[in-house]
Amino acid sequence: MKRNIIWIVLIVLLALTIWKLASNKSIQEERVYRHDRNAAVNVTVDTVRQQAFTEGVRYTGTISSLLEGKVMAEVPGRVVAVAVAEGQWVEKGQVMVKLDGDLLRLQMQAAEVQVEGLEKDQQRYSILTGADAVQGVQLEKTELALRGARIQLSTLKEQVQRTTITAPFSGFVTQLGVEVGTVLNPSMPVAMLTNDRALELVVSVPGPELTAFRKGQTVMVLPESGEAQVPGTVESVGSRGDMAHNFPVRITLKADADHGVKPGMAATVRSIPTDAKAWPTIPSTAIIGSSLDPEVYVVENGIAKRKRVVTAGRDEGLVAVSQGLAPGETVVTSGFISLADGAPVKFR
Repeated sequence: MKRNIIWIVLIVLLALTIWKLASNKSIQEERVYRHDRNAAVNVTVDTVRQQAFTEGVRYTGTISSLLEGKVMAEVPGRVVAVAVAEGQWVEKGQVMVKLDGDLLRLQMQAAEVQVEGLEKDQQRYSILTGADAVQGVQLEKTELALRGARIQLSTLKEQVQRTTITAPFSGFVTQLGVEVGTVLNPSMPVAMLTNDRALELVVSVPGPELTAFRKGQTVMVLPESGEAQVPGTVESVGSRGDMAHNFPVRITLKADADHGVKPGMAATVRSIPTDAKAWPTIPSTAIIGSSLDPEVYVVENGIAKRKRVVTAGRDEGLVAVSQGLAPGETVVTSGFISLADGAPVKFR
């Protein structure tokens, strides 16, 4: 009898546990948000307008130095002196770092002794060969050995000279990677030099706007300092585009301390249009996807339809579309989180 009561109690507890779990599950399911696909999605829209970029399209790039590079060690050695500091201007040929060249100098002295001995042997064998006291082949071997020793001596002299590392061109020391005691091997970087007196701006231009730039053309560049525009000259127009159908346009400009133009700054340049062709224009926020395959949502009869487009240029938050849209169409500019192709939408 007692055993039966225990089994009854266990069965009741199990039933209560199952009931409680089922009740909790139903409560949790009620709390979970489920998107109603038939419910309209709140979005913000704008109308496609026919517009011409009469002032040219704005393109942004990064200013870089035409003369910049790493100074490398050419021979192994330990740094015994550093003659420059980061931010310092150095002239071409100025001493930057000195390495310990004692071992190389000892090797050079040994080579000098060897050359001196072979030169004396050459003189003796020349006299003896003339008197037929020795064979001529002995003189030839001595002369060949002397030539090899002289080459070895010249090599060691060059290596000793390279223990003094000098600036290959004039510029600012933008990075210094050594200090006294640093052990260097050949091809290890010592410093980075940057000459900011010859600068370049590279911008990517879509194919339809490429005719607005030509070699030798003068354009105005606005650096991010924003104080004043700097004149630049188009050095080259790319002949091959990238995967996004953009072409590189290189613009050279002179540094001007008054304008604060420095390598690494962002800068903007406007194209000068050859004609004021009008394109269907939309806000840049309407573009979804990548620049390689841009798409937009077009609203037709309260339904969002996803469409591929081809862009022709950008300027101050606007995008010109060459294919895929027509003036008067309505495009979605925000509210993409719950939006899908074919979803109903509502907007003000």
